[in-house]
Amino acid sequence: MRRMTIPGSGQTAIYLALLALLAGACAGTPPVSRAPTPEEVRALLAKGPGSNIAVTSDSSRDSLLADKRLGAPPELVRESLLDAIRKLPRWHVADHNASVIWATRTTRIFRFVDDVYILVEADGRGTRLRVRSASRLGEGDLGQNARNIAELFAALDAWVERHFTAPPPPRAEG
Repeated sequence: MRRMTIPGSGQTAIYLALLALLAGACAGTPPVSRAPTPEEVRALLAKGPGSNIAVTSDSSRDSLLADKRLGAPPELVRESLLDAIRKLPRWHVADHNASVIWATRTTRIFRFVDDVYILVEADGRGTRLRVRSASRLGEGDLGQNARNIAELFAALDAWVERHFTAPPPPRAEG
């Protein structure tokens, strides 16, 4: 008895298996097993940006990469930020402590993972956020890490607006 085969189906299965294996390998190895200490994040921020690393700084020429300041206490900002991150697609809170949030963001197609460290520190009567986003793999990021920081800040701004902005006063009838 002769078996029917679909031409190319064996090759297709092999290519799909290799693609799945490659996609899993794109996640890379996490740089740490726990959220870093504030001192460790400050040391990483001090190294500055690189070809696959973006950092915020008060001296950044790009307004999207400036440290973010908020007029709320660090504890409230930290909890708000954790909630905002948990609602973002392809973002995950890997770990956090009192001053540092370690989040990851996974790219849509190749599933590359970027590590995002957020330092939440008191600044006068408010809070200062300093952020570092770094690709686990590769020599360049095509601007993805800067977009990660912009996406994070936009999500936080939207969260604050939803939860802390008073609704407009009712219109007077007349």
